[in-house]
Order: sequence, then structure tokens, then C-alpha cells
Amino acid sequence: MKLYLTEIIKTILYWFFFFILGRVIFLLVYSNLLPDVSFWEIMKVFPHAFKLDLSTACWLSAPFLVFISLQYAISWKGWNVIKKVLMLAMLLITSMILFGEIGVYDEWRVKLSHKALLYLRNPKEIIDTVDTGLLVILLIGFAVYVAAFQCLYCKVVIKPAVVPQRYSALKSPIMFIVLAFLIFCGMRGGLKGVPISQSQSFFSQYAILNDAAVNTQWNFIFNYVHFKTLDNSNPFQEMPTEQANDILKDIYATPQDTTIQVLNNSRPNVIFVLLESWSGDCIASLGGRDSITPYFAQLEKEGLMFTGFYANGHRSQQAMSSVMSSFPPMQGHDVTDIFSLYKYLGSMPKMFNSMGYNTSYYFAGDLRYGNIRAFILWNEFNKIMEDKDFPIEYPRGQLSIPDEYLFAESYKDLQTMQQPFFSFLFTASSHAPYDEPKKVPQLTWDVDELPYLNSVKYSDYELYQYIERCKTQPWYDSTLFVIVSDHSHSTYMNHYVNSAEYMHVPMLWMGGALDSAYVGKICSTICSQIDIYPTLAAQMGIDDCDAYRGKDIFNPYSKEFAYYETNMGFGWVVPQGNIIYDGINKRLSSSTIQDSSLLNIELRNGKAYLQTLYDFFLK
Repeated sequence: MKLYLTEIIKTILYWFFFFILGRVIFLLVYSNLLPDVSFWEIMKVFPHAFKLDLSTACWLSAPFLVFISLQYAISWKGWNVIKKVLMLAMLLITSMILFGEIGVYDEWRVKLSHKALLYLRNPKEIIDTVDTGLLVILLIGFAVYVAAFQCLYCKVVIKPAVVPQRYSALKSPIMFIVLAFLIFCGMRGGLKGVPISQSQSFFSQYAILNDAAVNTQWNFIFNYVHFKTLDNSNPFQEMPTEQANDILKDIYATPQDTTIQVLNNSRPNVIFVLLESWSGDCIASLGGRDSITPYFAQLEKEGLMFTGFYANGHRSQQAMSSVMSSFPPMQGHDVTDIFSLYKYLGSMPKMFNSMGYNTSYYFAGDLRYGNIRAFILWNEFNKIMEDKDFPIEYPRGQLSIPDEYLFAESYKDLQTMQQPFFSFLFTASSHAPYDEPKKVPQLTWDVDELPYLNSVKYSDYELYQYIERCKTQPWYDSTLFVIVSDHSHSTYMNHYVNSAEYMHVPMLWMGGALDSAYVGKICSTICSQIDIYPTLAAQMGIDDCDAYRGKDIFNPYSKEFAYYETNMGFGWVVPQGNIIYDGINKRLSSSTIQDSSLLNIELRNGKAYLQTLYDFFLK
């Protein structure tokens, strides 16, 4: 019996060692991101990780309890072989999750979630966006980690082998029941009414320390299992449906259906430029350093700059549905992947089509990524151009053709394009792996995000050159440029990925169609990507805009707010502050709203907003 109990204990401790070492590797790899806190503060990660590590160790040890109990009851040489094969399979999965998180954390700045599996449908996208050297290091690290722990299991954990003794056949089921109960208690974090959750490991105001403390394997598996059930029920149900719908109506209610006209033309040409990964930290007027996008700063003097503008999501495909259909991102799903939902969506390109506009879409990469191609085709652009349609002589990067050629093709077509036109351009050079031409003076700061910042600097220059060329055309005076970032990116400021500061991105309206009274002006209204479509429609006198959500930014009676998606809930920004709410664990993660009564109102508004959004998806 001693060997029987010893092997079970060693198996649980084995998994503890697996988690601790993985956590150490994570902290070492991202030591550059650790906040300026003491060594002892960082060491608090480990005790706060204990309970979730214990839960995960119990889950992973449970199958071995079955085979160890059988081995103790029945003499057979094959038991150890079965356990070795089972352990190898588990190591492959758990190590893949560990090194997958290490690989993406620098770009995503959040724990690995079920969304990572969506990218496995297109392995080429992963290969194209990950640095080759990093990919090789991760694969080697993965192989070494699996081999080392498999060896440790075979040499230490299952030796000496468990063998039946007198009355083992009787003792084994009794011991199994007792130990299974104890392991079950460990799995759920005790016998309390509420089982263990990620919140158990949260202890710090710094996101990376909390991310390090939360068990990677537990978080991933919980996230995957939980979101697999979301097609049937609303996890964000917090109030009666009728009440949530009434709150949503109040949020969007306006005493007067009016707008401030900022355009001098009700039927302007519209050139929509969606900038890949431009963070507000790259824009001087939004609090960034002025040497990253100096040309954008010049364009601001010629346009209307929106300083209270926020992205609704963290991925390009989320931005597509936000700006074109005013449909906000949903937790666990990308709208571009849900073909059955398309028929319920509004469409800005279709609106322009209905008004006789010539519509076009340009992207110098592969539209299969994020299933964007299906969504773009559904929007019925008259012309769609992606990388395979560009001239073969253009140089190609690992992910896309450089932005200068995207702008060149657009400019060439615009010279002969029938007016009025709506042309949508989506840049790509500021996306990893940042292999854009180094044709602008390079920043030399001592920051980890330098390749990203220099890629934005390149796109900034090419955007400016494109607009300067457009100014020479006769149609420029009747054209509106809407320049928007698709989502943010980690920068030298190291904002938490779900913070309002991180989601803060630029939007600029400019061109000959902008009324001269608004040239060089600032709009500080709190707004987001989903507001663009209804705002444009209002400027053009369209009363029956089919935008799913969103408000007219220039209606002085519209409520100022911005919603954005997080993996587990939502962020909510209003003039008085912002909220981050975990809708799965029903907890307020953070808030900067000082007035408690206002906080309760805005938290209720955000809950109703998310609940009704998911109800729409489920219907």
C-alpha cells in the first residue's frame, strides 16, 4: 500500500513541478514586461498560484489514480506501459498550451484562450505572423520540455512499480473511493458552494503577475469548455430580458433626432483607410511620442481629430464587423465566422451601393485570415483586391505586400473610378512580423516594441504620401477620408490589454468634403468603431440606416459611451471614467468612476448592453 500511496502523491507533485517550472520560464521570458516592483512581490505569484495548481494537478492525476488502483489490485506488466503512453499524451497537450501561451503573450498580452484554436484552422497565418527564429526556439523548447518530463515520469514517478499484496483486491476499491473523494475536493477547490475559478489567483494590480499566477492549462481548458456551451445559453444573463432591453433603449434614446453637419457635401466620395494595429500611444495628440507618426500629426491640422475614440475589439476581423455593420465583438465568437448571422446585419458598403456608389476594397494580404473574405464578399463590394490580385513584380513580405503598393494600386484605380465612390483600404505593414521596407529614419529607442513602432512610422509616411497624391486629383475637393485604426497594440507604455488606455485608438476625418469650420478641430466625444456607420449615414441624410448598434456621434443628445470586448466580459468608457467587468465570474475587475451611484448605473448599462448583444446572437 505504501507504494500505491507514494505513486499517487508523486504524480500530483510531478504536475506541481511542471507548473512551477513553466511559470518560471514564462517570468524569465517576459522579465522585460515585469513592473518595477520588488523581487518578493514577484515571488507572491507562486503562493497565489497554489490552489489553482492543486486543482489542475488533481484533474490531471485523476486518470492515473484509476490505473494505479487497477495495478494495485491486478498483477499485469502492461500497466506501466499504459501510464507512460497516457502521460506522454498529456504532456504533449499541456506543454503545447504552455509554449503556445509563451509564444503569443508578447503580441496578445492576455492568457491563451479558446480563440487560439481558431487560428489552427489556417496554420499559414501563424507561420506568416510569427518570427521564424522565435518559432524554432518554441518548438525546440516544447520538445525538450516534453522529453525531460517524460523521462522524469518514467525514471522517478512510477519507480518502484506498484505491485499487488495480500488483500490488495479488497483494499484497492476502498482506497480508490477515499482518494477519489480527496482528489475531487482538490479539483473544485474544496466543498464550498462556489467552485474554484481564475479569481482565486488574482492578487496584484499588475496584469502580468496575475496572468503568471493563473494556471495556464486550467485557464485554457476552462475557457474552451465554457465557450463551447455558449451556443445554447447566455452566460452574461444578469437581469430579466425585458429589463435589459429597456435599459438598452434608454442608452440609445435621443430626445431629438438631429445632427451637427460637419460635411459640405451630402454625397461625398468616401475613402476609408483602416490602419493595422495603430495604438493611441503612437499619436502625439493622444498622449504618445511625437516622433512615431509625425506625418499623421500634419494631417490632423487638415482634419477633424477624434480624441475620445476607442476600438471595440482586439482583432482585425472584429473591426470589420464593427465599422461596416456596427456589430460589436462578442466573447467567444467572431462575427465573420458566423455565416448564419450575416443576414441580420446591416452593411455600410451596401448602403453606398444602394445610393449608386462605386464600391471597392483593397488589402495587400490574404483575406482568408480571420475569414474576412467571406464577410467582404457578403458586403457586395463592386471590386475586391487582395494580394493575389496585385502585380507579380511587387515585392512581397512574409504576411503581405508593403503598404506603399496598396496605396499605389488604390490611387491608380481612383483616377479612373466613376464617382461617387466608396473605397475601403486595409493596411497591413504594421502587423507582425514587421518586414516592411526600412525607407524612413528608424527609431532607435531601447524598447521591446521597436520593430512595431518603426512599422507604424513607415505606414505613417506612406499614408501621407498617398493623401498628398490624392490632393492633385479633381475629385479630392468632394472626398471625405475616414482614417481609423482597426485595433490597438502593446507599446512602450505597457497598458493592460483590457484597459481603456490600451483600447484608445485614432480616428481622423479629413478631405475636401469636410466643412472648413471643422478643419484643424478636435472632437472629444466618447465614441467607438460601431458609431462610424450611423454617423456617416446621418451626415448623408440617411434616416433608415440599418446599423445594428452605434450612435450618431454628432447628435448632441446621444449618450457618450464606448463598449469594448474582453475575453471574459466587457470594458465600458464614459466621460466620468471607465469600467472593466468580468461577466463570467460576475466581478468588477476595475473602475475609475469615483461616484458610487454613477458607477452602479454605468455597470448596469454595460451588463445590459452585453446581455442583449448575446441574446441577439442566440436568437
